Amino acid sequence: MCQKAIGIIAEYNPLHNGHRYQMGVASESGAPLIVVLSSNFLQRGEPAFIDKESRARMALKAGADLVLELPVVFSCHNAGVFAKGAVDILEATGVVDRISFGMENIPPTLDRILAILVDEPHPFKANLRYFLDSGFSYVQARAEAAEKLCPGAREFLSLPNNSLALSYMTRIAQKNYHIRPMPVSRIGGGYHQKELHPTYPSATSVRYAVRNGNPNSTDGMSSCCAEILQEQISLGRCCMDLGKLWEYIRFSLMRTTPEDLGKHAEFGEGIENRFLSYLHRSSSWEEFISLCVTKRYPRGRLQRNMIHFLINLKHRQNRDFQKKGPAYIRTLGANAKGRELLKAMKERSRLPLVARLSHLKGDEYGSSMMDVERRACDLWELLIPQGNPGRELKRSPVLI
Repeated sequence: MCQKAIGIIAEYNPLHNGHRYQMGVASESGAPLIVVLSSNFLQRGEPAFIDKESRARMALKAGADLVLELPVVFSCHNAGVFAKGAVDILEATGVVDRISFGMENIPPTLDRILAILVDEPHPFKANLRYFLDSGFSYVQARAEAAEKLCPGAREFLSLPNNSLALSYMTRIAQKNYHIRPMPVSRIGGGYHQKELHPTYPSATSVRYAVRNGNPNSTDGMSSCCAEILQEQISLGRCCMDLGKLWEYIRFSLMRTTPEDLGKHAEFGEGIENRFLSYLHRSSSWEEFISLCVTKRYPRGRLQRNMIHFLINLKHRQNRDFQKKGPAYIRTLGANAKGRELLKAMKERSRLPLVARLSHLKGDEYGSSMMDVERRACDLWELLIPQGNPGRELKRSPVLI
């Protein structure tokens, strides 16, 4: 009988010592590790630094046994959709009974905050509507509404890892999944910190250091992961800047209308008009997004809007994906223990197991999800110096 595995949901953009610390804590029981890894566009609407294949290699080198794909229709989305898609994939494997995730802190009020988010009592809903009507983003309004019922919730939910952790636990509770949470206190540099921590840097600081030529940029990574990153940089397969992304966005917006733009995922509330009004006042991606940001429209949402527009993810299709959930389980990489897990999953999984795009022929829903994945991967290939559009059609799992 196959030993039950521990699940981890990650972006590994790139994988650093803080990630390895979490993996080490999770694997202390000796259970195999399954990582659900983001596709080539991430939760905050940004292109991944290196592609999912290279990040899967990093994960396997760092201690993962099996790496599964989180399709872009979930990976490039708000925290709730991101968490639902990833947790649903872990549950669907049939071999996961625990999930490990990082948190900035684990307060004594955690159960109370979780109960509020799961049950959504009337006072919470009323407060949530009040703050949304006052111009707050959903994330901010949720934190303020929870604060009214549980003092300290606002500060707790304002931290990105805490917010994602609550999203994972909320999904587990709502669906009554038999997966036990295993929170791990985050160590080292803060999520958005740009200064390199000597031992446990943030992924943000590693990317910032690499892009600025810092000779110590990979000091906080294991040698095997640093080698993979340096290899991808030397091959021209690293998204070092967003200049090309801005070119594609600017050209695409120039030839669209507010009506057409508003048909894409997560658009609404007139956000399309704001994009088009600032298009000709901006000279870069950073300037464009910064001009469009408001209290209601946070940066992450705006960046996701633009990626959804470029990959042609329409509103109705997006809603369908959210309602029905993942269509398949796709393997990105495995070691020997991971291949044993795959054998067990063939008997226990609630979703079809696939490795290539062609494996979904005849499955209309799965093929539509995979089509969006292919478009997103082709777009990512256009953003790097030595891109290879069409690579996704030929991709095979990484086996070590």
